[in-house]
Amino acid sequence: MFRLALEWFLPVFKGMGLGVLAMALHEAAHLAAAVCLGLRIRSVGFGWKGVYTVREAGPLAKNLLVSLAGPLTNLLLCVLWYRSSMFSLANLCFGLVNLLPIQGSDGDRILRYLEENKRGAPPAE
Repeated sequence: MFRLALEWFLPVFKGMGLGVLAMALHEAAHLAAAVCLGLRIRSVGFGWKGVYTVREAGPLAKNLLVSLAGPLTNLLLCVLWYRSSMFSLANLCFGLVNLLPIQGSDGDRILRYLEENKRGAPPAE
């Protein structure tokens, strides 16, 4: 008789769930930083790249801090959450990938803000 082996099922979906949790905490950090810095949140949504927030444009320093808040939260959770290596790995991957200068990522925004700061001009959104 044929028996379907599903031993892989639980770890895969556990990893996916922890990845979604890492993403939610990442976006919550962006939201918390924006609110703490006095920036108005326009909307929160879900797109093909995952959860995203839209907020009012602020000064360069505030924009930089808000952009750094998500990846730094993921990297901090990676270091502090030693009880679950899978959760740590999800946060490490999510934090590092978001720091890459891929169009629309936090890394892209951080790089643009730093370039604009170097030139002394306000960043283009």
